[in-house]
Amino acid sequence: MIWLSVASMTSARAALLQMSADVIERVGRREYDAGAVSGRTIEALRAHGTWAPADLRIIWSSPGYSHCCFTAHSDMDPALVEKITQTFVAIDAQDPAGRAVLEGEGCNGFVPGITTGWETLEKAAEQARII
Repeated sequence: MIWLSVASMTSARAALLQMSADVIERVGRREYDAGAVSGRTIEALRAHGTWAPADLRIIWSSPGYSHCCFTAHSDMDPALVEKITQTFVAIDAQDPAGRAVLEGEGCNGFVPGITTGWETLEKAAEQARII
């Protein structure tokens, strides 16, 4: 069993790492043929010395993406969208409340979103009849 030292991590990040460690363990025990674990999580597990199974290999990596995206309906007032965007972008890790928000999201900061490059996700959502 892979156990994590969570003293220096937020509880949300520790929970994510523990779930990912479970995926890795189950693939390592051959309960599953493959599993999905983010590259960032693999890096964190390696840093904590818990990337144990030597015979596991990465068979595919996705292009980079934002793990947390906030969307606005296309008919939302652009001024309000900009105000919300700037509010998120202004969150400061030096401020205790800002640090708590960023740690809760497992990130160092927010960046403005983009409106292009979502075609693959949109196609998958259409195929799943979500949209």
